[in-house]
Amino acid sequence: MKCIYADVLVITNIYFTYFFIKVLCLVFHIKTNAKRVALASVAGGISALLILLPINDHIIILLKLAAVLIIILICGFSRDKYDLIKYSLVFILINIVFSGVCFAFWKLSGGKIIYVKNFTVYFDISLIMLIITTILVYFIMTIADYFLINRKNLSGLYTVSFNLFNRDYTLKGIVDTGNKLYDYFSGRSVVICKSNELLGLYNELLNQNINSGFRLIPFNTISSNGLIPIKTMQTIKITDEDGKFKEVRACIGITSCKEKEPIAIFNPAILS
Repeated sequence: MKCIYADVLVITNIYFTYFFIKVLCLVFHIKTNAKRVALASVAGGISALLILLPINDHIIILLKLAAVLIIILICGFSRDKYDLIKYSLVFILINIVFSGVCFAFWKLSGGKIIYVKNFTVYFDISLIMLIITTILVYFIMTIADYFLINRKNLSGLYTVSFNLFNRDYTLKGIVDTGNKLYDYFSGRSVVICKSNELLGLYNELLNQNINSGFRLIPFNTISSNGLIPIKTMQTIKITDEDGKFKEVRACIGITSCKEKEPIAIFNPAILS
């Protein structure tokens, strides 16, 4: 391919970056902020201009890594170094798989449709076709993700365990796909803990003006709405009736309990 149009290059890679971010969100079940994702996608599209730079591969790799870190930071998914590294590595892996497939097509087509240089892909296709393809693939992945979640044992018995202020808590776990609550800052799911003991602890810390790390986020249900205190947890352990467990990174949300025993309601997506 002898001619590369900068506008087509940037626009197509905006779509690619958007698609990669959505795949990342599906993998980790992250709720997204539309404005942040749009801004990150634009940053990814601009970074595609590296294909035009006459520099060696080592510098390109460093610039590409910097671009990935910037994209993840703009998305606002990570609140610590662990998340930043994890999301960046998966994002890079998605790029590698995509670039590998494109490289194969590039070789098969003799460079008539796809051009790969400096780890950047240029498609010589119409934007309409690209949009349609992106929407179709994302729709298929969403449907697949839905069925994977619903294949889980939604009626099993679970226990939810975590350590809060150097004290261990274990609550009966209830699976509920209707729990769509998530932290707007980190994108992590919220495990709703209905416990009068935990609520009393929160209120005590609040009355003593102790910085407990809790923050309030809005919630809405069929019967009520308001604010719920949540706290990001390093580890939450969810164990099924067979003794198998998974440690997840999520938030706990505390509310009053009207049941006979404290319960923790979580979306099964966090077990994926």
